Amino acid sequence: MSRQNGRPWGRRRFIGLSAAALLVTACGGAPSPTAAPAAKPVGAAPAPTAAAGATPAAAKPATSAGGGSLKVLARSHFVPAFDAWWDKWAADWGATKKVEVTIDHILAGELPAKWAAEVAANAGHDLFGFTQGGAVNVYNKQLVDLGEVADALGKQHGGWVEPLAGQIGKFAGVWRGVPDYFVEFSCEYRKDLFEQNNLKVVDSWEELLKAGAVLKQKGFPVGIAINQKSNDSNNTWHSMLWSYGVSYAKEDGKMASFNSQETKDAVKLAVDLYQKTMTDEVLSWDDTGNNQGLLSGRISWIQNPISSLRTIEKEKPDLAKNIGISNAPAGPRGRYASVSVAVFGLMSFSPSVNQAKAFLTDYYAAYADGVKASEGYNQPLLKDFRKKPMPIIGTDPRLEILQDFDQVARAIGHPGPPTPAAAEVESNWLIPLMIGRAVQSGVDDAVAQAAQRIEQIYKKHNLA
Repeated sequence: MSRQNGRPWGRRRFIGLSAAALLVTACGGAPSPTAAPAAKPVGAAPAPTAAAGATPAAAKPATSAGGGSLKVLARSHFVPAFDAWWDKWAADWGATKKVEVTIDHILAGELPAKWAAEVAANAGHDLFGFTQGGAVNVYNKQLVDLGEVADALGKQHGGWVEPLAGQIGKFAGVWRGVPDYFVEFSCEYRKDLFEQNNLKVVDSWEELLKAGAVLKQKGFPVGIAINQKSNDSNNTWHSMLWSYGVSYAKEDGKMASFNSQETKDAVKLAVDLYQKTMTDEVLSWDDTGNNQGLLSGRISWIQNPISSLRTIEKEKPDLAKNIGISNAPAGPRGRYASVSVAVFGLMSFSPSVNQAKAFLTDYYAAYADGVKASEGYNQPLLKDFRKKPMPIIGTDPRLEILQDFDQVARAIGHPGPPTPAAAEVESNWLIPLMIGRAVQSGVDDAVAQAAQRIEQIYKKHNLA
């Protein structure tokens, strides 16, 4: 059992949407193999107690894993306690099943190159812990059909959360991956500042524009990155466009008309948000910018997972008491949030297919304890694990709203599947760059240039 130790990881590296490495493999090439850093063994950690709330029906444990070995490639989790729990659970499982289990944890930003290298070599880990919504689509030819496992889990645990689970786990209607969890993308704001200025909690983008304008005048601007340095920037501006009915993809995954009046109207709102509620610093922020701004006490509103709150709780507990959590803002066409995901893929070159299937089946039998170990960061994609009150977030009044985040979470490429073309649009930062260009040179020119580049990408993938 091993994991990467001794190296810090920020949220940007944790989420790491390096889809370019995936796309190289999809087009027939691969980067040179990159070995994982030397790992240190993880000591045993006490397993968390049973999760709060209703206990889902346990998946039927696999009776035999057949001995042998199992190698798993996974991200270094943002919450180290989860990796400690999972490593111990896997070690105990392996001892019981007489399977030698190794879990290699590396930084999420380094995973795509590692996947590509192992696929090119047709050898490596048995199970991949994919961290990108489009990975199953990209590697569909190298993935074992996991329909038997996924269908059984769905029946045992109340069904899968749709459309997100199917988007990230299926290719052409076949389960090529087993969804693990998603990471919510809620909003954190200064409750005290909103109350002092008689402002209600933001529920829509229009309300954010109004409240943000007031708070900026008071010296407390809104913080949303607008550049190619922040995954938050990609997530926020995709979410906003979707809420206004704007996307570069259709339900079948093919290219949608993007250079439209609807797109221009949505981008105009984004420019208004920048001009009336923010400051120039957002044009150069990485993923730590909004977190640090909220931590400093100067920023009034951000969109970010609860990791920002967890940091403030540790470093400035008094400030943390004034941080509120709200849903993703809605638009006239709905409420959506672009989220990071985790999904298991079983590689066709694996000699341990039976062991991997047994491992996955039994992992989900202990899944509720893993959610608790993640401090509420892991959002389940099986319905029974979302029964209220959910572990951690269901027992904190401030976080209760996150129990329903599955209803708004979407993968890149919405309203269609997360195709390689959609992944390339995201990895090239075309949407946040469009917003930045609109801020500097006008909406019409920015939308036209983005539409042209999107068309080039979708034509390359035969999806135009």
